[in-house]
Amino acid sequence: MFSLLSLMEYNGYNYNYVDKQVIFQHTPQNKYENAVIAIYSKAQQLKVVKQDSQKVDGANLEKSKTKWLTFHATYYGHDCNGCSGITATGINVQNSIYFKDLRIVAVDPTIIPLGSIVEIQTPNERFKAIAADKGGAIKGRRLDILVESEYIAAQYGRHDMQLFIIQ
Repeated sequence: MFSLLSLMEYNGYNYNYVDKQVIFQHTPQNKYENAVIAIYSKAQQLKVVKQDSQKVDGANLEKSKTKWLTFHATYYGHDCNGCSGITATGINVQNSIYFKDLRIVAVDPTIIPLGSIVEIQTPNERFKAIAADKGGAIKGRRLDILVESEYIAAQYGRHDMQLFIIQ
């Protein structure tokens, strides 16, 4: 009896494509039940792959703790236009870009919950940070990194960076 994967290899099919007719043609009559189980198993595997490829949100946060994710980074200073110097979580950032030895970043709370600890790898540096702020323009996989001033923020510019959720 052929397994689902050997049938797909035998016929030159991509593993992500399941052709039930081919499976049934190569499965003995009394083995249809095994073929159905094999199709169901492959469908479950594809479902897991699809879920892993979706954006990180509250429901998928646990899965994201095992891999680095790509975000688009911008920078801001406590002196930005419209900024109060107090983060969304109540941290005063007028004199420091750190909170308990962690850098402060602004996130979309629907993607990364406020209070999460993350590790960030930018083209310039690598550091641990706390998601302690949010911003009106921070939506989806965008991240705003707190720096000393808007002047310094402008020097860093924008770029893609890697983020790993620690907790």
